[in-house]
Amino acid sequence: MKMKKTWLHPLTGALKGALIGTGAILPGISGGVLAVVLGIYEPVMAFLAHPFRAFKENFVFFLPIVIGFALGVIALSRVVDFLFRASPEPMIWLFLGLIAGTLPALFKTAGREGRPPAAWIAFALSFVFLTALMFALRMAGTIDVTPNFWWWVLCGALWAIGLIVPGMSPSSIFIFLGLYQPMAAGIGSLSMPIILPMALGLTLTVAALAKLFERLLARAYGVAMHLILGLVLASSVGIIPLGNAQSAPLVNLLCFALGGAVALFMAHLGARLRPAD
Repeated sequence: MKMKKTWLHPLTGALKGALIGTGAILPGISGGVLAVVLGIYEPVMAFLAHPFRAFKENFVFFLPIVIGFALGVIALSRVVDFLFRASPEPMIWLFLGLIAGTLPALFKTAGREGRPPAAWIAFALSFVFLTALMFALRMAGTIDVTPNFWWWVLCGALWAIGLIVPGMSPSSIFIFLGLYQPMAAGIGSLSMPIILPMALGLTLTVAALAKLFERLLARAYGVAMHLILGLVLASSVGIIPLGNAQSAPLVNLLCFALGGAVALFMAHLGARLRPAD
């Protein structure tokens, strides 16, 4: 796929990468959805599915995006780690607001090619399955896990899925497992014992799934996207703080509203940065 080059490309590419990096680290703000909104999802998927095709041209095109992505993730990870340590419950409500703010766009995207009965069945099954699983884990008291090499590899794999699959934001799963805050702290401090396993999981997952998901969307777009929609809703339900509230309801409500406003603003900004067709 031939990329259009302008003298503004490095700057706009870095800004787009930073926005996608923000989506990768913030729950609810899917990096894949932002890539779609910014008009670079299809070139990115084509490059990942066929990395050696026109490698030199694509490498030059994507380098500013990759740099912006890395800077956005590292900078925001430090902010998120600080806020999560200071006020964990309001942060969760902020994240829930972010998720809620992206749901209208995700629902619209999922129905782009219609909503056949199979799509609604996929939505219901994925929602019920993940909700039941997360409820069972919560009841069993196995929510918090001890971070180790393999957990970080899994986080990297889930992160890759969030980039490949528009609308899939794995950060709510990280929160549910108790891995989100240590992951953000590790990325923000450039901790190699966390970053390297995540990079391994991300790379292997992208290599394994890029072509597969490209074909899946081509053959069963509506079913695949509604399945993702069910997973997003279920993972959001699983992180709602229930009982033992430590913050004032008004604070939580304001955080929720702020999250929704940020999500809508990022969608608007992404639309402004999208190249003209």
